[in-house]
Amino acid sequence: MRPNEAEQKYLTLAYNVFYDIFEEITCEAFWGKDVYYRFCRVKDAFSIYAELLNYPPLQLVIEYLRDHRPPMEAKIGSELFKFVRNVAAHFPFFVSWEDVWIDKDIIY
Repeated sequence: MRPNEAEQKYLTLAYNVFYDIFEEITCEAFWGKDVYYRFCRVKDAFSIYAELLNYPPLQLVIEYLRDHRPPMEAKIGSELFKFVRNVAAHFPFFVSWEDVWIDKDIIY
């Protein structure tokens, strides 16, 4: 499966921004920035990653991992990223990772 021109543009943008955020958050200076800014940047990285997981060729990679890696590694990894992304997207009232909490009653 080769991406068409539109998919290539999207994937290039998504990967570039994801890696820009990754590079930023791995720098020591990032941790001195405002708590809300840090929270939003990490949340953005999770959102981009979760969207990339919807792309069919990446789903094939996840399937490969399910078949060739230790049991449940691919499922746990992809589901964990989706979970974090969903909490951040659907509960936008948190301002830092220290504020995030999950209650079974509010997610069902």
